[in-house]
Amino acid sequence: MAPVLGYWKIRGLAHAIRLLLHYKEAEYEEKYYVQGDAPEYSREEWLKEKFTLGLEWPNLPYLIDGDVKMTETSAIFAYLGRKHNLCGSTEEARIRNDMIYSVTTSNRSAFVFMCYNKEHEKMKGPFLESLGGRLEQYSQSLGKRDFFGGSELVYADFCVYDLLDIWNQFKPGCVEKHDNLKAYLARIEAIPSIKKFLESEAGMKKGPFNNKIAQWGNQTL
Repeated sequence: MAPVLGYWKIRGLAHAIRLLLHYKEAEYEEKYYVQGDAPEYSREEWLKEKFTLGLEWPNLPYLIDGDVKMTETSAIFAYLGRKHNLCGSTEEARIRNDMIYSVTTSNRSAFVFMCYNKEHEKMKGPFLESLGGRLEQYSQSLGKRDFFGGSELVYADFCVYDLLDIWNQFKPGCVEKHDNLKAYLARIEAIPSIKKFLESEAGMKKGPFNNKIAQWGNQTL
């Protein structure tokens, strides 16, 4: 039986996981949940199943892979990284994977907080002012490497790709200012299995990035 990945029908936290699975051409099933429209923004589609799936810590995203039933994004990545040999083949690559994953999780959290906040318009300016510095750090970290694991692709790369791609749509052209990041995005998008996924409807290249209640990214651009 194919593994099942459960999440909202948005990019959100699950899209980097989807990228990993498509990169490895792993068979899996997608279980989408759809948030209700305004003003209630009902979560009933998820809540009616939340405690029926045998999950120890019920949450989204979740992964059910045979006897393995798990939640929490970082735990899912660690599991799939081990399963598909994407944690890094050397100690240096493993350290970089862990570090870049953590940094990217923090950057995503700051961005998503702004996107969902009712004070989004007030917060947008300060975030945009910080964006150049955030991108510069990624550029310096990548350097002349092909991937953030070095010459090999690690699971943190899917998280970085997803976030940089979203930022590049939030502020069009912001990534293009860094030649190595521009080339990095193109390098990942050129991988045949990734290219096929991104060109499909499920690839959600133009979103939605966030759920309907968000102030930005709640619909396809």
